[in-house]
Amino acid sequence: MRIPLAASFRALLRPGVAFNTTPPPLGQAVWAMARVWIPLALVNTAWTVRRAIEAYDSLRGGRMSSDLLGWLGTDPAELHDLLASLPPPPAFGRIWPWLFLLVPLSILGTWFHHAVWDHTGLWLMGGLREKRGFRVSLLAEAEALRIAAVGTLLGLLGFVPVLGVVLALPLLVLDVYLWLFRGFALAARHGCEPWRGMAATVVHAFLLGCFALAVVALMLFMVRVAA
Repeated sequence: MRIPLAASFRALLRPGVAFNTTPPPLGQAVWAMARVWIPLALVNTAWTVRRAIEAYDSLRGGRMSSDLLGWLGTDPAELHDLLASLPPPPAFGRIWPWLFLLVPLSILGTWFHHAVWDHTGLWLMGGLREKRGFRVSLLAEAEALRIAAVGTLLGLLGFVPVLGVVLALPLLVLDVYLWLFRGFALAARHGCEPWRGMAATVVHAFLLGCFALAVVALMLFMVRVAA
Protein backbone atom coordinates (compact mmCIF):
# COMPACT_ATOMS: atom_id res chain seq x y z
CA MET A 1 0.00 0.00 0.00
CA ARG A 2 1.34 3.39 -0.94
CA ILE A 3 1.64 6.00 1.80
CA PRO A 4 2.14 9.39 0.08
CA LEU A 5 3.73 11.98 2.33
CA ALA A 6 1.64 14.76 0.81
CA ALA A 7 -1.59 13.02 1.85
CA SER A 8 -0.29 12.61 5.40
CA PHE A 9 0.64 16.29 5.68
CA ARG A 10 -2.79 17.26 4.33
CA ALA A 11 -4.35 15.08 7.01
CA LEU A 12 -2.34 16.91 9.66
CA LEU A 13 -3.62 20.24 8.34
CA ARG A 14 -7.24 19.04 8.17
CA PRO A 15 -7.68 16.63 11.09
CA GLY A 16 -11.45 17.04 11.16
CA VAL A 17 -11.87 15.25 7.83
CA ALA A 18 -8.72 13.10 7.87
CA PHE A 19 -10.56 10.00 9.08
CA ASN A 20 -13.84 10.28 7.18
CA THR A 21 -12.79 7.50 4.83
CA THR A 22 -13.68 3.82 5.18
CA PRO A 23 -11.37 2.34 7.81
CA PRO A 24 -8.83 -0.23 6.60
CA PRO A 25 -8.44 -3.65 8.24
CA LEU A 26 -6.52 -3.54 11.52
CA GLY A 27 -3.56 -5.55 10.23
CA GLN A 28 -3.20 -3.32 7.19
CA ALA A 29 -3.32 -0.18 9.37
CA VAL A 30 -0.65 -1.51 11.75
CA TRP A 31 1.62 -2.50 8.85
CA ALA A 32 1.23 0.95 7.27
CA MET A 33 2.07 2.58 10.61
CA ALA A 34 5.17 0.42 11.03
CA ARG A 35 6.43 1.14 7.49
CA VAL A 36 6.40 4.88 8.16
CA TRP A 37 7.24 5.08 11.86
CA ILE A 38 10.02 2.51 12.24
CA PRO A 39 12.56 4.14 9.84
CA LEU A 40 11.95 7.58 11.33
CA ALA A 41 12.15 6.22 14.87
CA LEU A 42 15.44 4.45 14.10
CA VAL A 43 17.04 7.72 13.00
CA ASN A 44 15.60 9.65 15.93
CA THR A 45 16.58 7.01 18.49
CA ALA A 46 20.12 6.65 17.14
CA TRP A 47 20.74 10.39 17.52
CA THR A 48 19.09 10.45 20.95
CA VAL A 49 21.14 7.52 22.22
CA ARG A 50 24.36 9.05 20.94
CA ARG A 51 23.61 12.34 22.71
CA ALA A 52 22.59 10.49 25.89
CA ILE A 53 25.92 8.67 25.94
CA GLU A 54 27.79 11.96 25.57
CA ALA A 55 25.70 13.57 28.33
CA TYR A 56 26.28 10.62 30.67
CA ASP A 57 30.01 10.74 30.01
CA SER A 58 30.02 14.47 30.82
CA LEU A 59 28.14 13.75 34.02
CA ARG A 60 30.71 11.19 35.10
CA GLY A 61 33.46 13.67 34.36
CA GLY A 62 32.00 16.12 36.86
CA ARG A 63 31.00 18.69 34.26
CA MET A 64 27.82 19.75 36.06
CA SER A 65 26.62 23.24 36.83
CA SER A 66 27.34 24.41 40.37
CA ASP A 67 23.86 26.01 40.44
CA LEU A 68 22.33 22.60 39.81
CA LEU A 69 24.43 21.08 42.58
CA GLY A 70 23.20 23.75 44.97
CA TRP A 71 19.61 23.16 43.95
CA LEU A 72 20.01 19.44 44.68
CA GLY A 73 21.21 20.38 48.16
CA THR A 74 24.33 18.21 47.99
CA ASP A 75 28.00 18.77 48.66
CA PRO A 76 29.75 19.24 45.28
CA ALA A 77 32.85 17.24 46.23
CA GLU A 78 30.84 14.28 47.50
CA LEU A 79 28.55 14.28 44.49
CA HIS A 80 31.51 14.46 42.08
CA ASP A 81 33.06 11.42 43.79
CA LEU A 82 29.76 9.58 43.53
CA LEU A 83 29.37 10.40 39.84
CA ALA A 84 32.96 9.47 39.08
CA SER A 85 32.32 6.01 40.54
CA LEU A 86 29.56 5.32 38.02
CA PRO A 87 30.41 2.74 35.31
CA PRO A 88 31.52 4.12 31.94
CA PRO A 89 28.90 4.23 29.18
CA PRO A 90 28.94 1.57 26.47
CA ALA A 91 30.28 2.53 23.07
CA PHE A 92 27.64 3.56 20.54
CA GLY A 93 29.00 0.96 18.14
CA ARG A 94 27.94 -1.78 20.54
CA ILE A 95 24.45 -0.38 20.99
CA TRP A 96 23.19 0.54 17.54
CA PRO A 97 22.63 -3.05 16.24
CA TRP A 98 20.18 -3.60 19.09
CA LEU A 99 18.12 -0.66 17.90
CA PHE A 100 16.82 -2.76 14.99
CA LEU A 101 15.17 -5.02 17.55
CA LEU A 102 14.32 -2.60 20.33
CA VAL A 103 12.84 0.22 18.21
CA PRO A 104 10.16 -1.93 16.49
CA LEU A 105 9.25 -3.49 19.84
CA SER A 106 9.09 -0.04 21.39
CA ILE A 107 6.84 1.22 18.60
CA LEU A 108 4.42 -1.66 19.02
CA GLY A 109 4.48 -1.12 22.78
CA THR A 110 3.83 2.62 22.36
CA TRP A 111 0.97 1.93 19.95
CA PHE A 112 -0.66 -0.48 22.40
CA HIS A 113 0.02 1.87 25.34
CA HIS A 114 -1.66 4.78 23.55
CA ALA A 115 -4.61 2.58 22.60
CA VAL A 116 -5.15 1.39 26.18
CA TRP A 117 -4.91 4.78 27.86
CA ASP A 118 -6.68 6.77 25.13
CA HIS A 119 -9.47 4.19 25.14
CA THR A 120 -9.70 4.57 28.92
CA GLY A 121 -9.72 8.35 28.60
CA LEU A 122 -12.44 8.17 25.95
CA TRP A 123 -14.51 6.00 28.28
CA LEU A 124 -14.09 8.56 31.06
CA MET A 125 -15.17 11.30 28.64
CA GLY A 126 -18.31 9.38 27.66
CA GLY A 127 -17.13 8.75 24.10
CA LEU A 128 -17.83 5.00 23.95
CA ARG A 129 -21.60 5.23 23.65
CA GLU A 130 -21.53 3.37 20.32
CA LYS A 131 -19.79 0.46 22.09
CA ARG A 132 -17.52 -0.31 19.13
CA GLY A 133 -14.88 -1.96 21.30
CA PHE A 134 -11.16 -1.75 22.00
CA ARG A 135 -10.26 -3.10 18.54
CA VAL A 136 -11.58 0.16 17.05
CA SER A 137 -9.24 2.13 19.32
CA LEU A 138 -6.32 -0.02 18.14
CA LEU A 139 -7.24 0.79 14.55
CA ALA A 140 -7.67 4.51 15.25
CA GLU A 141 -4.31 4.71 17.01
CA ALA A 142 -2.53 2.95 14.15
CA GLU A 143 -4.03 5.34 11.60
CA ALA A 144 -3.24 8.43 13.67
CA LEU A 145 0.29 7.37 14.59
CA ARG A 146 1.13 6.65 10.95
CA ILE A 147 0.24 10.23 10.03
CA ALA A 148 1.79 11.74 13.17
CA ALA A 149 5.04 9.88 12.47
CA VAL A 150 5.31 11.75 9.17
CA GLY A 151 4.87 14.98 11.12
CA THR A 152 7.86 14.09 13.27
CA LEU A 153 10.06 14.57 10.21
CA LEU A 154 10.12 18.21 11.25
CA GLY A 155 11.25 17.12 14.70
CA LEU A 156 14.54 15.94 13.24
CA LEU A 157 15.43 19.62 12.79
CA GLY A 158 15.89 19.72 16.54
CA PHE A 159 19.17 17.85 16.14
CA VAL A 160 20.64 20.60 13.95
CA PRO A 161 23.04 22.80 15.98
CA VAL A 162 21.72 26.31 16.68
CA LEU A 163 18.60 25.65 14.58
CA GLY A 164 17.42 23.17 17.19
CA VAL A 165 17.51 25.88 19.86
CA VAL A 166 15.66 28.36 17.66
CA LEU A 167 12.95 25.83 16.84
CA ALA A 168 12.62 24.46 20.38
CA LEU A 169 9.30 26.19 21.11
CA PRO A 170 7.69 25.52 17.69
CA LEU A 171 8.71 21.86 17.91
CA LEU A 172 7.20 21.65 21.39
CA VAL A 173 3.94 23.05 20.02
CA LEU A 174 4.12 20.48 17.21
CA ASP A 175 4.55 17.65 19.74
CA VAL A 176 1.47 18.85 21.64
CA TYR A 177 -0.54 18.99 18.41
CA LEU A 178 0.56 15.51 17.35
CA TRP A 179 -0.49 14.22 20.76
CA LEU A 180 -3.97 15.76 20.40
CA PHE A 181 -4.18 14.61 16.79
CA ARG A 182 -4.87 11.04 17.92
CA GLY A 183 -8.12 12.29 19.42
CA PHE A 184 -9.55 13.05 15.96
CA ALA A 185 -8.99 9.45 14.89
CA LEU A 186 -10.55 8.12 18.10
CA ALA A 187 -13.59 10.35 17.71
CA ALA A 188 -14.11 9.47 14.04
CA ARG A 189 -13.81 5.71 14.53
CA HIS A 190 -15.92 5.63 17.70
CA GLY A 191 -18.57 7.99 16.33
CA CYS A 192 -18.32 10.69 18.99
CA GLU A 193 -17.54 14.40 19.05
CA PRO A 194 -13.92 15.42 18.29
CA TRP A 195 -13.62 17.25 21.61
CA ARG A 196 -14.18 13.98 23.46
CA GLY A 197 -11.38 12.33 21.52
CA MET A 198 -8.97 15.18 22.23
CA ALA A 199 -10.04 15.23 25.88
CA ALA A 200 -9.20 11.53 26.07
CA THR A 201 -5.62 12.26 25.02
CA VAL A 202 -5.46 15.07 27.60
CA VAL A 203 -6.54 12.64 30.33
CA HIS A 204 -3.85 10.27 29.12
CA ALA A 205 -1.24 13.04 29.29
CA PHE A 206 -2.36 14.04 32.79
CA LEU A 207 -1.99 10.49 34.11
CA LEU A 208 1.37 10.15 32.38
CA GLY A 209 2.54 13.46 33.86
CA CYS A 210 1.58 12.37 37.36
CA PHE A 211 3.62 9.21 36.94
CA ALA A 212 6.62 11.14 35.57
CA LEU A 213 6.54 13.59 38.49
CA ALA A 214 6.48 10.68 40.93
CA VAL A 215 9.53 9.15 39.24
CA VAL A 216 11.44 12.47 39.30
CA ALA A 217 10.62 12.96 42.97
CA LEU A 218 11.88 9.46 43.74
CA MET A 219 15.13 10.08 41.81
CA LEU A 220 15.77 13.35 43.67
CA PHE A 221 15.15 11.61 46.96
CA MET A 222 17.62 8.86 46.02
CA VAL A 223 20.27 11.48 45.06
CA ARG A 224 19.89 13.21 48.39
CA VAL A 225 20.16 9.92 50.29
CA ALA A 226 23.17 8.73 48.29
CA ALA A 227 25.03 12.02 48.77
